[in-house]
Amino acid sequence: MTALVVTTENEIRKVPYDAPHYEVIQEAVGGHYELVRPRGLQEPYCMMVNEEGRLLGLPLNLLGCYLYGTLIHGAPIAGDIMILKLGCYAGEPDVVGMTDEETQRLGDRFMQLSSGVVHWASDEERKPTS
Repeated sequence: MTALVVTTENEIRKVPYDAPHYEVIQEAVGGHYELVRPRGLQEPYCMMVNEEGRLLGLPLNLLGCYLYGTLIHGAPIAGDIMILKLGCYAGEPDVVGMTDEETQRLGDRFMQLSSGVVHWASDEERKPTS
């Protein structure tokens, strides 16, 4: 299973994620995290963000702001973000990883949505899944 990380430099990368590896989320977003359900993502997808990103002065994440609806409510997303899915782990509601195909599809969608501003971090991740 994988997750998508989108950096403040507009790079997308896949990272391994098997629930319940919360330290992977902390590392990806740079500290304490919170789950948000952005307007720009359909369920079951969710976004993990640094809960102190603005207080720490982290740079804005433009894709994160767009997905979250910052232009509507004014609350920006600062720092790198991680995209996961809402699901179940050990019979309890939790965040879970995605298939490689799902992460590829979402990453490619983000590229199209941003007209290429948001891009894959490496050539290996640009390859479409079969």
